[in-house]
Amino acid sequence: MKLSHLVLAGLAAWGCQSPSQTSTGESTQAVEWVGFHAEVPWAPTAFHSLVSGLIGPDAQNGNFVTNQQIVQGVYLSATPETTTTGQSRVALTFDDGSGTPRSLAVAPASFAVGTLFLTTIDAALAKMQADNAQQPGSGESFLLQYKVVSPQGGTFTLGVHAVTGVYTLVLDVASPPTNLPPGKIGTPASNATPYDTIDGTVWFHLSKDDFDFFVGHAYGQDGTGAQNFDDFALEPHNWLRLTVTPHLSAQYVNVAFDVLGLDGTRTPVAQAPASVLAGSLFQAMVDRNMSTMLAQEQTKAGSSTPWEVPFYYNAPVGGGVVQVIAQGTTGVFVIAYAVEAPQHALVDVPFLAYEPVAPPPEGGASTTACNQLGNPGIIAASQGAFSITFTASSEILSSPNLPPLVGDIDCSVYNASDVDIAGPKVGAQSLNDFVVPHVNLQASTPPTYLTTTFPDGDYQILCAQDLNGNGNVDPGEPITLPVGDFPLACNVNPVTVQFAILDPANQ
Repeated sequence: MKLSHLVLAGLAAWGCQSPSQTSTGESTQAVEWVGFHAEVPWAPTAFHSLVSGLIGPDAQNGNFVTNQQIVQGVYLSATPETTTTGQSRVALTFDDGSGTPRSLAVAPASFAVGTLFLTTIDAALAKMQADNAQQPGSGESFLLQYKVVSPQGGTFTLGVHAVTGVYTLVLDVASPPTNLPPGKIGTPASNATPYDTIDGTVWFHLSKDDFDFFVGHAYGQDGTGAQNFDDFALEPHNWLRLTVTPHLSAQYVNVAFDVLGLDGTRTPVAQAPASVLAGSLFQAMVDRNMSTMLAQEQTKAGSSTPWEVPFYYNAPVGGGVVQVIAQGTTGVFVIAYAVEAPQHALVDVPFLAYEPVAPPPEGGASTTACNQLGNPGIIAASQGAFSITFTASSEILSSPNLPPLVGDIDCSVYNASDVDIAGPKVGAQSLNDFVVPHVNLQASTPPTYLTTTFPDGDYQILCAQDLNGNGNVDPGEPITLPVGDFPLACNVNPVTVQFAILDPANQ
């Protein structure tokens, strides 16, 4: 069950929206987005109320889910859509420590597709619960997902994953794609039509003979009108019904899936044509791999090579997508049906912009001329000193049970080439060691220090604060990390040395 394939496929949906493409069909537009993935244990009885209050009948009646915590500090909510009565707005927010919820995505969602999703998961969950009531750990796996793609609000995928009586809520959410070219940073990267859909994958364990019979009657020479699948229950997923209508003189069949709701109603989900030509190739490829796998397992149990053979067909306008996926692992043969309903167009939400960020001034003489550093006495020079301002990172200042950050600061200056992320390289010699006594890193006015002079070049300044006064760097004491060099090209070079973290292990 390659859930990662489905996750990547959902995120890759942005690729088809780019207006600029190379001759190979790949986008030439530089974009960015931020995503979130989580799989959380969830009670089977709790899915209905969550989905209904986000995108289903409860939300349609104004009873919205509000701040439902999914994992610590991450929440789902729904609110009314003001431009149409057929939609809600679904938001994933999180606690960023500011006291105000921060949004990763705010996506439009239709009640029409949401209600179909709710009907589907209700039926699927009820069947697996019934199977497990009779025999714990029974039932075949399924993954059912509701998906939104919105250029203005982001992507939002909510999934129900069930494996032999174990249930998880799956979330894949991303911010809207935004431009990266200078002058357009943070603006929408696409004006494509937003849509929502549902997709699902159900798994079966079959023998080779079962597979050949099944595929032969679906796509092959046995697919006659009298011997084909008509409202066929895909046991144990008897809520998913398969109908195959043959058009063998034209060398294709039409494959359709319906969901049988708990109230007995049938709802079409997806349908697409498949040729007997591709069906024959699919069957032959699977048979080849199954025969090889069985032979390898007979020689030595567990020695067979894992393999996967997908058969994809679709009807882009009004039909949907169907995939039959055959997989083999250590002698076990599994087949999956993965179907996706037609895309349902939505009214988009207002653009969800990034929160503004005020970056600090770009320091260092390498990027700013010496006479522009704010002091008329600073000039270009072949040697000079560092005027250091010491600060503590927000990660340190927000650490739980933080002691007062008062103590001597011990520093060493190295050539930048002598330091990597782990610290000074083997054999590296410091150019200067100095101590700044009794520094308070939490003072309202940041502490400063003026070093001795060095020739122009690139340097690294490594420091630690000795809170307990024993002259050592101990776990829990502030340390710097060498993540950037300090250039020196002026007689005085203002730099900020930030204590990054509390030493985790004094390594």
